Amino acid sequence: MKRSGILLKCSLMFLVCLGTIAAAGPAASAKNRCKERCNDIYRVRKDACKAIPIKYERHRCEDSAKRTRNDCRHRCR
Repeated sequence: MKRSGILLKCSLMFLVCLGTIAAAGPAASAKNRCKERCNDIYRVRKDACKAIPIKYERHRCEDSAKRTRNDCRHRCR
């Protein structure tokens, strides 16, 4: 009788731990994927800005890319 009680407790603990790990995994990775996508878009736009020869126009373009990235990351939250 004692063995079945210990086995039952161990199996319940295992299921609780497994459920906790399974629930936490997708939520955290989805948040990171969103921010990674925002950063990728920012890098592409910033690289496009580097082709602009006029300095103040280039800085405006880079600032615009930063604002867009911040807006995108704000929507991820």
